[in-house]
Amino acid sequence: MVKKFEYSLRGDRAMKLTQIRQKAAEKKVLFEGDLAKGKFSGGVSMPFVGDMTIKGSYKIVGDKIIVTVSKKPSLYTWDQIDSMMRGFMEDD
Repeated sequence: MVKKFEYSLRGDRAMKLTQIRQKAAEKKVLFEGDLAKGKFSGGVSMPFVGDMTIKGSYKIVGDKIIVTVSKKPSLYTWDQIDSMMRGFMEDD
């Protein structure tokens, strides 16, 4: 199942994308792309739990970043995925 999430993108886009990449990297998720679009993937594979990776893409439209998640761990709910993505997108 694929699901889209939309988040506000305030401030300098280049700086914001760098911040998103850094926060995602802390969770072992790699964001690749530019100021218009890109993709992300990552996570871990855990013994006895299985594949805990996430994959998807993003596009920036106006002051929004639209995230499309194409693969998520079955143990996570969509609300948990939204919370994780929001953690990457929001300012500290």
